[in-house]
Amino acid sequence: MTGLEVSALSLGTVALGVDYGIDVPGDFGCPLEEDSIALLKTAAAAGINLFDTAPAYGTSEQLLGKALGSSSQALFASKVTIPRDDAGNFPPQEDIRAHLIASLQASRSHLCKEVLDVVQIHNATVEMFADETISCILLDLKQQGLFRFLGASVYTEAEAFAVIASGCFELLQVPFSILDQRMANRVFPAAKAAGMAIMCRSALLKGVLSPKAQWLPAEMAELRTQVVRVMNALEISWHEITEMALRFCLSFPQVSTVLIGVRTNEELLVALRAVEAGPLPPELLAGTASLSLVEESLWNPARWPLA
Repeated sequence: MTGLEVSALSLGTVALGVDYGIDVPGDFGCPLEEDSIALLKTAAAAGINLFDTAPAYGTSEQLLGKALGSSSQALFASKVTIPRDDAGNFPPQEDIRAHLIASLQASRSHLCKEVLDVVQIHNATVEMFADETISCILLDLKQQGLFRFLGASVYTEAEAFAVIASGCFELLQVPFSILDQRMANRVFPAAKAAGMAIMCRSALLKGVLSPKAQWLPAEMAELRTQVVRVMNALEISWHEITEMALRFCLSFPQVSTVLIGVRTNEELLVALRAVEAGPLPPELLAGTASLSLVEESLWNPARWPLA
């Protein structure tokens, strides 16, 4: 990332602020506030220096502010949404600006930061770049000193290329995992050629690439089958799937940081072990291309029958 040295792993906080992921008996739901704060401090002490959050993630911004807001080493990447009216149209420019300023001011207050390190458009769409209005507003707010770097979080290739083509973003956050490799062939090279940092999220596909997949509901049996296919191909067990899934993402040099979500110290330790183990050996990595899913109903969590 331009001007920033970031850790190989960055920490996502959605699971600390809202109930998120696979409903495993006895292992689901937000941790207690004191446990979340302790976990964030442990992650920072272990060398993780970039923390991803959003106003939509419940109390996660406030938790980060309490845990690490006073730290000069912790970098915060939050988000803004672009408003639309009931018909799906963007409101007038002055209304967009007012909405973004209010959102940024709230995030600054929650995170205990005068200047945010990174601000990303949450769920950026192609329509947001049909003209330069939204980008210009964000660039103006950046120049005013509200934040240092501008990024966007996307779901599709078309959205990623729209962000890259705009020419004013420094970070691109994309979904990427051993089961969802869509971005590797075209988006990664294009983003790097444009000088953009790449943050990979959904490295564990909302917990599917972990032992929690054993508790997927019956209507998601096909996705569980695909996880077993991955384990068979890599000759690993349920105990090893999380570490190997993270090592897969860490094997791509174009990736600046791999975003993980953890709820417990045990999950954090597994992620840290993946960094210590390093990228997959080339011969093992070469065999993973065939493991990427094609059907959107499997790789897109928005299509899953989960509450």
